Amino acid sequence: MRRLILACLAGCCIFSIYTASAQDTSLAGGEHKAPLYIVLEDFASTPLDSLPRNWHWRSKDNDKPKLYTVSETNGRRYLAAQDTGHSVVLMKRFHWDPRQYPIMTWCWRADALPPGGDERYTETNDSAAGVHVIFSRSLLGIPRQIKYVWSTTLAPGTVSRRKGIARPWFVVLQSGPEKLGQWLQEWVDLERDHERVLSSKLPKKTIGIALLTDANSTQGYAAAAYADFRVWPRAALAHIPNYCAELVP
Repeated sequence: MRRLILACLAGCCIFSIYTASAQDTSLAGGEHKAPLYIVLEDFASTPLDSLPRNWHWRSKDNDKPKLYTVSETNGRRYLAAQDTGHSVVLMKRFHWDPRQYPIMTWCWRADALPPGGDERYTETNDSAAGVHVIFSRSLLGIPRQIKYVWSTTLAPGTVSRRKGIARPWFVVLQSGPEKLGQWLQEWVDLERDHERVLSSKLPKKTIGIALLTDANSTQGYAAAAYADFRVWPRAALAHIPNYCAELVP
């Protein structure tokens, strides 16, 4: 399945680069400074009530319902996701240098947890929200990736994976129903996580990201929302604003 994810990540690489204060980053003397952050996806270019532009899915999912749609709140676009047992992964291919931009942030909201979801076991491997960061692939073509999840049952900080070949490592960031319906801003240190989870240094170029809200293993229902994915240089870590606060339920 992970090879299929890579195959589906063969689309165009489109992302936007912004600074916090201005689009123009020119300095005196013709020099240019690096952008404060890179916007990986904010869904702003996608019409409302449609699938996000430049995102793809596995060929085996062609005939399945794609229960993802771009919506808007308080003038901000976001991706609403749900699953009733189809488990469709949405994927976007793009490259950035994670050595220069190792801090990743995004907004998400869990609305319904798959009952009994526990990502360690195949029969309960469902998450209300999941964000895959696909860094590279092995000599065998297996994606080297980390999945960040909002789990039904596992405690935040849990790092594990299911048994089997090519199963991705996952890291639990949020858990349980306490914060259901609330927009939360997450940040992860890709360099730290790559070294501690995958036991290697970051590549110079990523492959892409993928999103998955699923309830197929538990045969239940899951719902979540995602917004505004960005990456930042490490120097910006202490100055990242809570830009998710502008989102309203």
